[in-house]
Amino acid sequence: MSAIQNIASKELYLAVKTKRFIILLSVYLIFLALSVYFTRFDVTAEGSYGYTVHRTIMGASGVIYETPISSIFINNSMLWMFFGSLLGILLGADSINRELQEGTVKVLLGHPVYRDEVINGKFLGNALALLLVILVGFIFTIATALIFGIPMEGLSLARLFILSIFIFLYTLVFLSLGTMVSTLIRSPETSILVSIGLVIFFVIVYPILAGSLANSIVGEPPECHAVTVVRQVETNGQIIESIGPSNDNCAEIYEEWREKVTVWERRINILNPAMHFAQLMIYTFAGEEGYDDYLPLSDSLGYAINNLAILIIELLFPFSIAYVRFLTRDLR
Repeated sequence: MSAIQNIASKELYLAVKTKRFIILLSVYLIFLALSVYFTRFDVTAEGSYGYTVHRTIMGASGVIYETPISSIFINNSMLWMFFGSLLGILLGADSINRELQEGTVKVLLGHPVYRDEVINGKFLGNALALLLVILVGFIFTIATALIFGIPMEGLSLARLFILSIFIFLYTLVFLSLGTMVSTLIRSPETSILVSIGLVIFFVIVYPILAGSLANSIVGEPPECHAVTVVRQVETNGQIIESIGPSNDNCAEIYEEWREKVTVWERRINILNPAMHFAQLMIYTFAGEEGYDDYLPLSDSLGYAINNLAILIIELLFPFSIAYVRFLTRDLR
């Protein structure tokens, strides 16, 4: 077994036995169960359904084909947007500096192990821990849905597999950020606080700021005033004039304003990994307008290239900084 595999297996073991890992996983599963439970009432109220609906999430927008199972996994992904980013960044936040603080990295490098093998092995081990959580979450979601009697209509294993790849990639972005923070800040406690702050910023603060800025740029929503018109109606051979309001253009004007706000939100959120993940999730479950069905994956994923490329860049850039920093820093 290579040095990277040894370090990765040890890091995986250490990751899954920490209290924060167990607590976050437990809370995540509890929220998943509650999400599935409340979806059960929607299915009971509406029956077995499948329809297209336009949704806006974190500045991302698109038409989604919603069935009971796709609705559950969309809620799953939205929960993971916070819990996954928090778990990923916390796993990386003290992966390097704690070794420095405890002096174990000197013992480790005293063996025939290179520095790049250490950081790569640690990243790989934590990535496997995150992959394990994603698999547990998916299995738990389907099992809970079956227990509550939610129909599996619209279940596509291909779409779930693609969604799991996007979820994993999104979480690795925050693992990469946490690893970078761990190499830049020597104190593990400080790096954990900074990492939590980054999650709050990207998942909560950034989208709110983007929405406020977009509204400021586009301006206030339009006020649709009723226009009085005179209509002539023929009844029993007599022409009767009726006076009433006409608001036919109000919906179109408001939708045009809303579209401009969404475009600006997307532009401002360009550096936010949560927005790109939300857009990829929407493309995974994209609905075909005019038809109550999914848009073919070959079509929907064609639009996802840009968001996917940006997520990969956001993964590689912090890790490259962490990599160079660890290879060149003084470990005393």
